[in-house]
Amino acid sequence: MKSSKYISKYTELSVNTIRVLGVEAISKANSGHPGIVLGAAPIMYSLFRNHLNVNPKNPNFFNRDRFVLSAGHGSALLYATMLVSGFSSISMDDLKNFRKLDSKTAGHPENILLPGVEVSTGPLGQGVAMAVGLAIAEKKLANRFNTYTNLIDHYTYCLFGDGCMEEGIFYEAISIAGKLNLNKLIMLYDSNKIQLDGKVEDSTKTNVKKLFKSVGWNYIKVSDANDVNAISSAIAKAKCSRKPTVIECCSVIGYGCRLQNTNKCHGAPLTPEQVNELRSNLKYKVPPFTIHNNVLSDFSILEKRGKKFQKEFNLNINIIENKNLSLYKEFFDLIQNTYNFSIEWYKNNQHIDKGATRNIFGDVLQTYLENNPTMLTLNADLSGSTKVTYKKSLAVNKDFFDAQNINLGVRELAMEAIGNGICAHVGCRAIGSTFMSFSDYCKPALRVGAISHLPMVTVYSHDSITVGEDGPTHQPIEQLQSLRAVPNHYVIRPANYDECVAALYLINQNKTRPISIITSRGDFKQYQGSFVDALKGGYIIKENKKHDINIIATGSEVAVAFDVCERLAKKSIKAQIISMPCLELFNEQSEKYIDSVLGDKPIVSIEYGTTAAWYKIADYAVGIDQFGKSGKPDDVVNYFKLDGKQISDKIIKWYSNKNKKRR
Repeated sequence: MKSSKYISKYTELSVNTIRVLGVEAISKANSGHPGIVLGAAPIMYSLFRNHLNVNPKNPNFFNRDRFVLSAGHGSALLYATMLVSGFSSISMDDLKNFRKLDSKTAGHPENILLPGVEVSTGPLGQGVAMAVGLAIAEKKLANRFNTYTNLIDHYTYCLFGDGCMEEGIFYEAISIAGKLNLNKLIMLYDSNKIQLDGKVEDSTKTNVKKLFKSVGWNYIKVSDANDVNAISSAIAKAKCSRKPTVIECCSVIGYGCRLQNTNKCHGAPLTPEQVNELRSNLKYKVPPFTIHNNVLSDFSILEKRGKKFQKEFNLNINIIENKNLSLYKEFFDLIQNTYNFSIEWYKNNQHIDKGATRNIFGDVLQTYLENNPTMLTLNADLSGSTKVTYKKSLAVNKDFFDAQNINLGVRELAMEAIGNGICAHVGCRAIGSTFMSFSDYCKPALRVGAISHLPMVTVYSHDSITVGEDGPTHQPIEQLQSLRAVPNHYVIRPANYDECVAALYLINQNKTRPISIITSRGDFKQYQGSFVDALKGGYIIKENKKHDINIIATGSEVAVAFDVCERLAKKSIKAQIISMPCLELFNEQSEKYIDSVLGDKPIVSIEYGTTAAWYKIADYAVGIDQFGKSGKPDDVVNYFKLDGKQISDKIIKWYSNKNKKRR
């Protein structure tokens, strides 16, 4: 292969090394997806060897280019590429342990396991959305800190396939990227026209060029994905574009093996015989799990380029420090993942007699946003109702990134996944919002965020049947418990001002898990809470040392619990009330604290949602285990027998029966 700017005398050997290493890892594991490894290896070579600005010896340096493998099933392709590229975070033993228990080289890439993997991917299409989020963060930070020099100046690359493009989130995400003109986002399309069940044309008819152009993208086509020079030239052209760019690389799935261009090589390991046949077809004679020195030499340019890029970044930091110390300190705090919060901001609050927590949280959020200019609100066309928007800021648009609100339209899933991408870029955070009944649209990306330890925040307002007239489709029933079922995730349902401020504090301190804030549409009577105790997830909000029962409630149902408590007292049943804004946080407390709150008296829970999970704590759970009704809020509550009097009657009956059984 003749030399050029993008091709060396070792290019063919390097590409085939990526192919064979990836396939060998898959075959050793007897699990994986060899088709993309063989077909897309030249794409990865072109990007990593010729363009990507990273330091493989320091893969997390701040101003690196970001690469997202949205087609996460091609993880062996990424691991093999990282290995030949000289990434210090991965070894040949790691590759040999591909898909083994506790290996860095998991079945799909996980950012928490392997430095150099930017985000965890697997559910198709989500990587594309996270790449959009990373590109938004880059542009926002550049707008904030590039006054004196190009401190923030990197690209986001993403490799995706036909499967990604068939998911709905893909269309949601690329529409936003085009609207915001994210010109430093470059996506590489491994276009092999094959998927697991057969040909793409069996299920899909899309004019890719027209699709991308219709949403404001630049489109480039490379007819042969084995043409490294053509791919590299296309990437160079894309870097000069004023729009986001997609490069369609027409590849052959399973290139070089006997199953090439068929779905049979998509997700099944090659047999030892087929691997040997592949080696013969590629004329590849390097021993198994070995990298020829010429390949290491070929990729040495990546480390040289990356170190030079990192040195330039460090010089630019010094320029900022000398020009504007305040801006430098702000940037230094952000790269340390430190954001601003002061309890003093909230000490002079006026007592609220009655209010909706969507309004209360929206109000306390304003001061936080004002003091954290790289915190972005993501609006799924509902900020007027959820109150999650920065009132002093306009909305971001392609020509104006000096704002903190981003209008995403009715795209809840993309909102959550784009937010994950923003949070994956140190220096930026995101808080999205929608109605709680629509949390089901967000759930797939929330789950990936929890796996990835990303601190995305989502506010879900309109939290119960008290939504009223909008009816069952908008009245969440099972959503609270389904959100609580997601591991590594806080669900906070504040009942008052203090708990809203505590939720903000937790948002500020948290670095490793998503947080869902649940707020009410309707007003309810406010009772004094405790900021300090709310940080423990649950606390006694109304104490009675001679109580007969404990009542646990969350959110607006805390006010209902106070009403119930008064009614029970008239029937000689003394109740103590526990506010439980965050069950997950409460369960993390010491056994001594948990016992001090729950005590040894019978426990009743009150929450306008499904009851089953409460029986882990409660002896009796009051809630609703069927879909809602359309009607005025009070009428709906009365229909389900969930007002203060009706609940107290239920508890009296239960308590009486309980005492009879004891006798």
